[in-house]
Amino acid sequence: MEIKSSKPVSLTEAKEILEERIKEGELGYEQAQALEHATKFSRESMEKIKKKVETLAKRENISDGLAIKIVDANPVNPATIKAILAKDKIEISDEEASDILKEVS
Repeated sequence: MEIKSSKPVSLTEAKEILEERIKEGELGYEQAQALEHATKFSRESMEKIKKKVETLAKRENISDGLAIKIVDANPVNPATIKAILAKDKIEISDEEASDILKEVS
């Protein structure tokens, strides 16, 4: 299999992509596992996910990939947001984390 392009996608978008691929034929083991995971954990519609990602990506220190991670994690407290951003060495205040939490909720 040849990789033509790569971009971060939300669980909901991955689910939609894999559901389209299953119509074309049988999925490989990894794809079937990814579809099962996406089906189990995707919670919102594509429109809501895209709006939240766009809102978060407007912030100067949050890329599209990080915005998708935050939305997919569905955080319930600011500490979760800070933990996701810490991986990329992005430090934010508690107030900023609370603001992000409000945007994603």
